[in-house]
Amino acid sequence: MKKTINWGIIGPGGIAHKFAQSAAVVDGAEVVAAASRTPGKARAFAVKYGIENYYTDYAEMLSNDDVDAVYVATTHNFHYENVKQVLEAGKAVLCEKPLTVNAAEMCSLIALAEQKQLFMMEAMWTRFLPALEQVRAWLAQDVIGTVKQVRATFGFRFPYDPEHRLFNPDLAGGAVLDAGIYPLSFANMVMRQKPVEVKALGDIGATGVDEQSSYLLKYESGCLALLNATMTAPVASRAEVIGSEGRIMIPRSFLNAQEVWLELADHEPIQKKFPHEDSTGFKFEIEAASESIRNGLLENEIMPLSDTLQLMETIDEIKNQLGLVYANDMQY
Repeated sequence: MKKTINWGIIGPGGIAHKFAQSAAVVDGAEVVAAASRTPGKARAFAVKYGIENYYTDYAEMLSNDDVDAVYVATTHNFHYENVKQVLEAGKAVLCEKPLTVNAAEMCSLIALAEQKQLFMMEAMWTRFLPALEQVRAWLAQDVIGTVKQVRATFGFRFPYDPEHRLFNPDLAGGAVLDAGIYPLSFANMVMRQKPVEVKALGDIGATGVDEQSSYLLKYESGCLALLNATMTAPVASRAEVIGSEGRIMIPRSFLNAQEVWLELADHEPIQKKFPHEDSTGFKFEIEAASESIRNGLLENEIMPLSDTLQLMETIDEIKNQLGLVYANDMQY
């Protein structure tokens, strides 16, 4: 009989609601516990989703033998310590992006997960969408020839609030870690290697975080990636892979892609649609992570730890060029 993976959640804030809604429609996955240090928060979350166990102490939840794996959904600055605590408790872990704030933290967690022989993955949910599976399939078939450019933009307009996590440097806020990571991860998925050169420009706001930023990456093959992120403007979020023989496009809603186009010279365009409910968009990721854990794997091939480490090394260089230094960076 197929084993159900029982999930616990650390940090039942906004993004965790989508995780709980999505897990409810996944066969073989169930949320059985939630923990928050904020009094009453875990209880309210548990009541809303019919979750049996709730805690104000992470260690207490992690001592529950019924919990197989933990989804970490706290603010960026807490990811390293939270994931470390989960691994030390002997549980598999899926952590919201960015998995860490810098590459040094990531290397430390990779070593710990390997030592403990436990599954660990960054929750880059977009990679598991059927539309992105189609992108990877076309790339594997070399239908567009040699990849020459990758272009991707993601962003949104959020009302300025210096106390909100997006604008708060103490919580590792800013466009690059919250929005830019999606275009950067998309380029990493396409190229599966670190860029050999990185150029970054950003608009640093009053609180000291980048409110918008752009990145130009060059790869060994000569391929260029032109990537953009913002928290202060209603940009059109799109992605495109341009090859020597054609291009693959996600024409709209890049983050929650539900369609993908293929355009080749002298061919009729192919447009494929992959509709799904936005509220349960994490289901593909949860299903994949649960299946990996069920099969005793230590990572998932679609979002391997090597990709996350490459991503964090690139982000470290971007932060360095933009002059962004967070408290987590002071430890190294």
